[in-house]
Amino acid sequence: MNQDFVNFIFSLQVGLKKFNLKKINKFQSKQRKKVDPVTQLDIKIEKFIRSKIRSKFPNHSIFGEELPDELNDKDFKWYIDPIDGTKNYLMGLPTWSNLVGLYKKNEPLIGFANFPDLNKFYFSNKKKAYLVENKKKKLIKSSKKKEIKGTKIAMNTFNTIKIKKIYNFFKSYKGIFRITGSDAYNFCLVAEGKIDGLIESGLKKVDILPLVSILDSSGAIITNWKGQRNFSDGKILVSGNKILHRKLLKIVRI
Repeated sequence: MNQDFVNFIFSLQVGLKKFNLKKINKFQSKQRKKVDPVTQLDIKIEKFIRSKIRSKFPNHSIFGEELPDELNDKDFKWYIDPIDGTKNYLMGLPTWSNLVGLYKKNEPLIGFANFPDLNKFYFSNKKKAYLVENKKKKLIKSSKKKEIKGTKIAMNTFNTIKIKKIYNFFKSYKGIFRITGSDAYNFCLVAEGKIDGLIESGLKKVDILPLVSILDSSGAIITNWKGQRNFSDGKILVSGNKILHRKLLKIVRI
């Protein structure tokens, strides 16, 4: 059954590639919580992804960022973020993505993060995580670095580093950190082992849930700032391994 879902992800990626995003050049934008503008493009892509899911798995439930929930089978649930990083897209930055995740009985089963402008995508099949770039597939693993000193850590917004406890930590931090403005790309870089950790806040469930399977399958650890697998408050800590995660939790735990 898992292979059926993986095959579907590959066909979805091909479909999205053909969806000619670049020709949609008229946007009706408005602010979404003062972070991302909602565009007609988000809605068009979500409708496209939903149509593909319904045609293949008509009884599954679907939850997305822009359109009403479709409640059907309680065991199988799809989560969609049609464009993660709408501002990046509008600015011509390549680190925007399409996110899709499948859960079975509330456990992550399949993850998919598609980066059209980078000509690559990440996916997982619960057991392993992969990067497909320029049509070449490779297995990815998260970082094994266990000490905080010298780690590479990313954040999503300035609002995260404004939190006093985190600001105080980074004042004396002996490593590299960057505020990238790309949530999904940060998650995937941890899964790929390119960076060691990630501290984020202000996320919605559809920003997070499609990526959990990719992180789990790569060996990375994802929790909220309390060390729990509850993502409702949008405060997320991701680390390459359990030992580093425990150490970073001491910094962000509230």
